[in-house]
Amino acid sequence: MPSPAGRPERRRMPRLTERCRVTFRVLREGATGARTEAGETVNLSGSGLCLLTREAVARGTRLALELRLEGRPQPVVAMGTVVWTAPERDAHKIGIEFAWLRPEDQAAIAVIADYVRGRLGE
Repeated sequence: MPSPAGRPERRRMPRLTERCRVTFRVLREGATGARTEAGETVNLSGSGLCLLTREAVARGTRLALELRLEGRPQPVVAMGTVVWTAPERDAHKIGIEFAWLRPEDQAAIAVIADYVRGRLGE
């Protein structure tokens, strides 16, 4: 199925246009005390998310993430890799593919993915 831009769709899972707060830190081998940044999701799926943030983050950068999902008292903890970036007015959109989720958070993301599929009629 083509994307809205006419390119072939590469996503493994459907996306839900969902806004939630995300904090993240850049992971660098041997580094300590990385600054925590914040952003908001543009969309979310079981395999990744699109994040809107003020900070530019380079493609290939590994991130530690905490997502605040509505209805969950604890944040979803994940690690991901930036797979694309795009400027957006005074901010940046970054596409992140999940590389690791805590088992309990993986189950939560699977529930979200099922919900998305149901909403999209798949």
